[in-house]
Amino acid sequence: MSVQNLYSAIKRLNAELTYSAYLALANVLDATNPEESELPPLRVAVLSNFTVDSILPVIKGEIALAGFFPVIYLGGYDSIMLDVLNPVGSLYAFQPDFVIVSQWLETLSPTLVTRFLSLSPEQAATEVERLLILLDETVAALRNSLKTPILLNNFPLPSYTTLGILDSQIDSGQTQTILNLNQAILHRVHQWRDVYLIDYLSLLARIGSVRGVDERYWHIGKSPIGRHALVPFGQEYGKFFRALRGKTRKCLVLDCDNTLWGGIIGEDGLGGIKLGATYPGSCYQAFQREILNLHDRGVILALCSKNNEVDVLDVFRNHPETVLREEHLAHWQINWDDKITNLNRIAENLNIGLDSLVFVDDSQFECDLVREQLPQIAVIQLTSDPSAFIPQLSGSAYFDSLTFSAEDRQRNQMYRDESQRKQQLHETFDSLETYLSKLEMVVEIGYPDDVTIPRVSQLTQKTNQFNLTTRHYSEGDIRAFLENPDADVFYLRLRDRISDLGLIGVAIVRYSDLVAELDSFLLSCRAIGRGIEEALLAHILNSAKSRGCTRMLGKYLPTKKNGLVADFYQHHGFNCVSETPQGLDWELSLDQDIFPTPSWVNVRIVK
Repeated sequence: MSVQNLYSAIKRLNAELTYSAYLALANVLDATNPEESELPPLRVAVLSNFTVDSILPVIKGEIALAGFFPVIYLGGYDSIMLDVLNPVGSLYAFQPDFVIVSQWLETLSPTLVTRFLSLSPEQAATEVERLLILLDETVAALRNSLKTPILLNNFPLPSYTTLGILDSQIDSGQTQTILNLNQAILHRVHQWRDVYLIDYLSLLARIGSVRGVDERYWHIGKSPIGRHALVPFGQEYGKFFRALRGKTRKCLVLDCDNTLWGGIIGEDGLGGIKLGATYPGSCYQAFQREILNLHDRGVILALCSKNNEVDVLDVFRNHPETVLREEHLAHWQINWDDKITNLNRIAENLNIGLDSLVFVDDSQFECDLVREQLPQIAVIQLTSDPSAFIPQLSGSAYFDSLTFSAEDRQRNQMYRDESQRKQQLHETFDSLETYLSKLEMVVEIGYPDDVTIPRVSQLTQKTNQFNLTTRHYSEGDIRAFLENPDADVFYLRLRDRISDLGLIGVAIVRYSDLVAELDSFLLSCRAIGRGIEEALLAHILNSAKSRGCTRMLGKYLPTKKNGLVADFYQHHGFNCVSETPQGLDWELSLDQDIFPTPSWVNVRIVK
């Protein structure tokens, strides 16, 4: 099977997320040599106590859509403990990047599901405790041999409880017992390092347990997930692959006419468009609220509309029923140019890659054009029914992340502030150095704590341009570095006279004898071009020297996106000592008395 066929299949799947499309892509993947695909492999071990074969095509497709080639290990039916307790078995020899432990409650505890009334409250509590101990043992066994993320699920409620309507009236009923079990699992997930919860309970609540569970196939082949639930279940795992491998999107790019309001503003005027409290205008207003929720989560908002700019901005400034306002938008391209040109302009202005964009439009022509010309961009083509807009946007989960920080809340304002800085640079100052000095930049460098660890992890997963190694680390990984006496993790905050940009830099250093090695060094794209990387590097070099180190080693691992830092080490006095197919190794002697910071940066060290 040719590589071109693989990419064509991925492209088709991106336009049509049906089970048959996933199945077709899985067939292409199975017929493709992983070494010839050009996609980096993602190795996923699936351990299950029920038949999951019908979900695997969706999981494979989600991995491919995230930019990886799926390599799957499927454990034997209901043999999870046999796999995890065998340190020399095939599971650990597989060396997975992710482990899925997928369990169905009726297999684990038939009595709890089908014969609940045969248990006293005390016996039910004992059974719950038994299941939790089993889960503890499973995770402990995996952690003894693996450091990779583990994806566990909670349990959906039965479609029909044994006590019927009485069950929801009592504290010790079947529903409350299973909810208590789920709550205890959630508590454990919070305590375990790099263990994440797949929310089967919410999935089947959304789909409907009667439609989502196939009793017939459960009895025939222990395959309970119904055909209506196969795609949502597989996609749920895809969200975690993307979030933990830094493949979530950053920017929502919106059309305007018949997307943010009903009608055409240039023809219908401010009073004629459909936007308000009554149908169908209420659908567009609700859609704007959902977009505003994404704004508050840190998603960058931009507009790409063929329109007169003054007409569109009039809506955001003056329409009494609009929820979105001009201040919520980081950037816009409102003109009569083609949308391909304007989407490139948006990415360039925001200094993000095209693969960070999600484009939303009601026009099939425009959506097909973007899919064809800019396949890096995710496309959501809205239906003709505006009441379906929210499920289309939210269901795509392109922006789902496992972290949420103060910087996320302020992201759109930060991008608007950056536009202001660029404008001042062009209009006011005659040199870059003069401009940087006038910014009055203050850099804070310190060690992450419980509050900042999520943001540090997020930056390692999302930062692709100014990133020397593009190594992705989870919160658990960052905590492990901080607990290691032979490693340091530094964060960098930045503020200037215009705004506070927040935590936008991370460096991880490993120490061995008299040698320090720069494991990771990265800055958010908002900080590129200010020279603050010199302040962070100087602090790292001085810190290593104070520990008695005589050399600093560094590695540059090139990717399609981080060419910006290809000459970073050379520019800062390092010597290239070796070159391999994977990257370049650099070295710097720490024989200076002190490594200076740029004159235009005021550095504050937090102990």
